Amino acid sequence: GSALALGIPNSITISNDICNMLELFSNWRIHLPPVRLTRAQQQAATRERLLAAAEQIIARQGFGGASIDLIALEAGFSKGAIYSNFESKEEVFLELLRVYMERDMASLESLLRLAPEQLNGAVTEWLENMYAQQDCPALVTELQLHARRSSEFAKQYYTLQEQQIQMLASILKRYFNALSKGDLLIDAKDLAGALIALAQGLSLQRPLPKPGKPGSAARVINAVLKLFTA
Repeated sequence: GSALALGIPNSITISNDICNMLELFSNWRIHLPPVRLTRAQQQAATRERLLAAAEQIIARQGFGGASIDLIALEAGFSKGAIYSNFESKEEVFLELLRVYMERDMASLESLLRLAPEQLNGAVTEWLENMYAQQDCPALVTELQLHARRSSEFAKQYYTLQEQQIQMLASILKRYFNALSKGDLLIDAKDLAGALIALAQGLSLQRPLPKPGKPGSAARVINAVLKLFTA
């Protein structure tokens, strides 16, 4: 007898049933009301797009060449969208800088949970990854130069930079204490600032490494740290 006669469902019937169920599910999804963002969520999404656009513009045009018009065009918004979120071009880039540094400090804080023997490689990797993105070293340099020209921008820029250096200095102190090397021959904050500057400078001076390949900054920083632990 046939499969149906034996009580076994026909495979074609099963396939049709599945297709019908999928079609019903698809139609049901189509008629679902769209998820509506709150005003705060919409504003946060707009700010994120504006900051991403500002990052692209300053990397291509430099701080001086970046304008509200170009940022708005890159983000796909009107100038009004920018001025409803930021008072000026400087405020846009200060916020971009804050986002960068908060990201870096969050990474640094995670290093504090590592075992002492893991800190050397972790600090080196962090310094290298700080400038792993193609446009990041140029972006940071543009903002540093503008801090030299604008006293108002400089106040907020150097406050954020100081927080970053303090965090790295605390990690370096823990690292050298774990190795029982006694007191550093250089102030921990000075060493932290020097390592950050070294990572940025090498990233700018050397050709971009191929994707997935480490740059020269990590190798040099490792060598510098070993000088203090020899």
